[in-house]
Amino acid sequence: MARHTLIISLLVFCTKNALAFTLLPTAHKVFSVTSTDVLSIIPPSWDRRRRRTSVIMMGQRGKRIKKEIKKEKKEEVPPRINTPYGPIRNSRPLTPCDTCLGRGIVRCNVCDGRAVTKATGHRKRNTLNVNRVVGSRWTSVEIREGHRHYVCTESMGSRKKKVTYNRFNQNFEVRMSNSCGPEESRVHLWTLENEIRDKRAWRMGWVTLEEIRMADKGPLIDAKVCFRCKGERVLNCIECDGKGKTGYHQQLYGKDQ
Repeated sequence: MARHTLIISLLVFCTKNALAFTLLPTAHKVFSVTSTDVLSIIPPSWDRRRRRTSVIMMGQRGKRIKKEIKKEKKEEVPPRINTPYGPIRNSRPLTPCDTCLGRGIVRCNVCDGRAVTKATGHRKRNTLNVNRVVGSRWTSVEIREGHRHYVCTESMGSRKKKVTYNRFNQNFEVRMSNSCGPEESRVHLWTLENEIRDKRAWRMGWVTLEEIRMADKGPLIDAKVCFRCKGERVLNCIECDGKGKTGYHQQLYGKDQ
């Protein structure tokens, strides 16, 4: 009995110093016992692969691991969640989402929380193709000669021979004609390139009658409802799916199910 106690003490010391497996083959020569007796004395919990149940749980680190084990045993088992890819379970408790800070919603990234966007797009000026400008449709922001919808019917001048004034080309002009009424009574306006490219004066294409009614005989409003948030200003958080909390999932197999 004393011999076995001495062997256990030696093995505890060697295991702590990572020398147990080097001394096991020579233990029977020192204590005159077989290696089978030595291996039978070693409890199965001393396997190095079982870190939390081995002799490594000593000192401050062992105390910390034991506290974690007790804490895990007291915690409730998370509920099982069935998904199309198989059952899963939260391996850690849910924590507030870092993206939405637990609110479940975030500001719309398209309108930046304004609920509206620019109806004319994000370009600073209208694009004008000289080769295709004739026949194009335009809408005047202000009422001109009692009309808003115009069609470009003629162009004059050239971009190659520039006559600059205030850093803009004053040599290229287009004739704008209103689109309703007989040809003899239509209004014709000659407009410079700089003016037609200004979004505060002209818009590309024809706007709807609803937008014209909203202007109420004034300038057109350069705004439309955001297509992403539909005017709600906020969106559901993608990270937490609008729940406000996130967790780590593990797939269940066999007995865990």
